[in-house]
Amino acid sequence: MVRTPDSIELGAEEEARRLWSGALEARKAAADDVVQLCESLDLGLHAAEILVIQLLQQIKDQFPATIGLQLNMPTPEVDPHRDGITVPKTLDFTDIIDLLSDEELECVSPGLHRGWEDRRFSCRRSRAAAQGAVGVTLSADDQERLLLLAAYRNRLFRSPPPVRVVPGEILSAFQSLERLVDGLLKAAG
Repeated sequence: MVRTPDSIELGAEEEARRLWSGALEARKAAADDVVQLCESLDLGLHAAEILVIQLLQQIKDQFPATIGLQLNMPTPEVDPHRDGITVPKTLDFTDIIDLLSDEELECVSPGLHRGWEDRRFSCRRSRAAAQGAVGVTLSADDQERLLLLAAYRNRLFRSPPPVRVVPGEILSAFQSLERLVDGLLKAAG
């Protein structure tokens, strides 16, 4: 039996790869097991969030302050009061979909683009910076499928039941998540 070390520091890329591997493993059993379906969804979306946040670190000064602040990284140490009472505001999956969507597509996270600039201009400028750094641009179809995954995640993990789950929808949309994460892993490299 292998003993767990007293302290483990998880790096961003290493953790994203571990989560993505877990998501793919859970997806294998997802057609027959709702727990595995939900696990593949949550692990996969979180892996994508981590990868995008990590990739955008190098250009966070190119974003408006509202986005730049969400790219700040906390210290590795866990603080019960800071981390237990409030969840640090970071980019969530919907914000990531917004930043990586083709510039002609509708802004799907309008709260991300506030401040003195026109929202549409701010959205386009932020998308250009993010996509330039990450090397991934989402099509309208991928945006719609990834929004479906975000909706299921919100309903399954952030809202109380009841919820009607259609596994085929999630499994079909998961293909867009695979393309996204594959692109992000290549960019992380």
